[in-house]
Amino acid sequence: MTQDAEAIRARAEDVAQAGVWLRSVSTKERVRWLSKASSTLARRAEDACAALSEATGLSAPMVRWATRTTLDTISEETLLELAAQASKRSSPSSKPIAMLSLVLAGNVFTAAVRGILVPLLLGVPVLAKASSKDSLFPAMLLDAIRDSDPRLGASLDLVTFTGGDAALEAAFVERADAVSAYGSDETIAAMALRLGAKPLIAHGHGVSVAYCDAEALHARAIDETIERLALDISAYDQRGCLSPQLVYVEETRHMTALSFARRLCEEGLGPMGLSLPRGALPIATGAVQAQWRGLAEVEGDLLRGDAYAVAVRPSHPIRWSPGYRNVSLSPVSGIDDALHAMKPIGANLKCIGASLNSVSSLRDRLAQSRALGAYVCALGEMQIPALDAPADGRPIWYGLFRP
Repeated sequence: MTQDAEAIRARAEDVAQAGVWLRSVSTKERVRWLSKASSTLARRAEDACAALSEATGLSAPMVRWATRTTLDTISEETLLELAAQASKRSSPSSKPIAMLSLVLAGNVFTAAVRGILVPLLLGVPVLAKASSKDSLFPAMLLDAIRDSDPRLGASLDLVTFTGGDAALEAAFVERADAVSAYGSDETIAAMALRLGAKPLIAHGHGVSVAYCDAEALHARAIDETIERLALDISAYDQRGCLSPQLVYVEETRHMTALSFARRLCEEGLGPMGLSLPRGALPIATGAVQAQWRGLAEVEGDLLRGDAYAVAVRPSHPIRWSPGYRNVSLSPVSGIDDALHAMKPIGANLKCIGASLNSVSSLRDRLAQSRALGAYVCALGEMQIPALDAPADGRPIWYGLFRP
């Protein structure tokens, strides 16, 4: 799938030309085809589970969970609702851009679904660059879209090439009205310099946290809290920007952070390791994990199992985990104390998962302070963003319309 510069330019031109037809058809037609493609992809992903497991490094049960939960968010109803929201919130004179060049994320394979389907839904053709290490799922998505309607499929193409190749990158972005890119802050900053005046929709380095208030630790709620939090930590082996690395726990006289951590291990992460096993730990990550765990033992308490570890430590200074189901729990006095602890994360904070009774309060406080632009959702849903969930504090359709 890797091409030279001229081949990439030719593909970009074909995609851009197909966009003329894409914008000429009704939203309902695009919705019907994209919904059909999603259903097709769900069936094929199940058949290709072993191959996807090998390509992503995730266990087969995790691959099944990831594809099922992601594709369950795609339906004719959710697609129509998103299109209506985008139309309502854009100015009457706004038109879709002529073409988007999209650099896909390499750490969460299902991120390609929202990254590709949303632009196509809104009439924007896409030339996507997949990670050379994980191009299988994007290629399956491309095939499913082409099978739903060949003309729709012509509005999407996929290329791979080594990052940092200036000539290939120039060919990749040359025809696009805007570039959407996932990557580290350093990668995004370097790309912005190379793009110059061309609009860049940046999705840089991101981290997420969770907050468990006193109500979530009450006897009537704690079992559900543990189950939901364990799922958020385990999903995608804690490799994505929506994976919680820190959990702020409002201690009570009946439940300390340490006692909650013990229950999280015994009743949550332990059983989750059986139903959704962790994939193999990369050697490089193993070294970082050993260092993180050693420091955690010095700073506080460390509880560990076969494929997870929970550190109970102060909220400051913030120490990020290596992922792969290593998480810190920090005691706080309440929601304001938790937000104060999160403040140094700044724009890198992508998502806050919270118990249902805290979601509204967190959203209100974030809206008032404007210091953090994180997306707030219920525990257990951090890794399953709705189709219309914001990205990096902006609407999911940000940058896809001309001013």
